[in-house]
Amino acid sequence: MTRKTSESQSMTVELVVCETCRRPEDPPEAVRPGAELVALMERALAEAPDLAAQVRLRPMRCLMSCRRPCAVAVRSAARMSYVLGDFAPDEMTVETLTAYLRAYAATEDGIVPFKQWPQGVKGRFVSRLPPLED
Repeated sequence: MTRKTSESQSMTVELVVCETCRRPEDPPEAVRPGAELVALMERALAEAPDLAAQVRLRPMRCLMSCRRPCAVAVRSAARMSYVLGDFAPDEMTVETLTAYLRAYAATEDGIVPFKQWPQGVKGRFVSRLPPLED
């Protein structure tokens, strides 16, 4: 069961974005969609100080989800972690991810009830990982 606590709300959420993700049709020299998504998320967090206080953006060279670019991971200590893919580097994705990050940050265990999922995350989950044991 998902519970809200002041402790869970103070834990940092990390959004890991694969900056090397690219679509098969993209030429190798093209700007990577993952890098574009990193830039968009940086701007979104700069414009939302309340969310930026809870979320740390971490670009990563590869999440090994190449068949489902743009890929991201959402994780936090003592919570479930998720890998999601098939995002476009656009404002709709930014809105989707910021809404999901807010919902995730409000949980104690990282399990956001399905009815609270933004439409844009549905069908994009690649995997769910349990929290590390102490």
